[in-house]
Amino acid sequence: MTLRPDLIRGGIIAKLKASSTITDELLSPGADEIRQSQWQGREFSYPCVRVFIGTITPMQPDCNRWEIEFSIGIFSEEASSYQADRISGIIHEVLHSKSFSQTVQSQDLRFSLWTNSIVPAIRRDEKTWRSELLMRATVSG
Repeated sequence: MTLRPDLIRGGIIAKLKASSTITDELLSPGADEIRQSQWQGREFSYPCVRVFIGTITPMQPDCNRWEIEFSIGIFSEEASSYQADRISGIIHEVLHSKSFSQTVQSQDLRFSLWTNSIVPAIRRDEKTWRSELLMRATVSG
């Protein structure tokens, strides 16, 4: 079985949206601003969270376990980097060294997540800060 990127991303986004500790930090309705990295909607608010899927590698040939590299970007338009860094720290606390199950499009997936690095907020443009969590996971399903 091959795990599709959309299923993996959907499972991670669902986990983020299910955490009131995270959504309470976002403007209402907070869970609406947790999306895939390439979402092209015209209206959204800051702060927001975006999930970027990187490589998807089978752990062994014909194995039902995959290693995933991904990142979570946190964007803010505040005057300082504080908000973006605070939210990235909260997401780290919620996800690092955690395992969970998630059903995505009728497929049951099991995730084990780790934070590789936390990248403190840097200016993305004149108005926007971006902080990032570089993460990895094993996923089976």
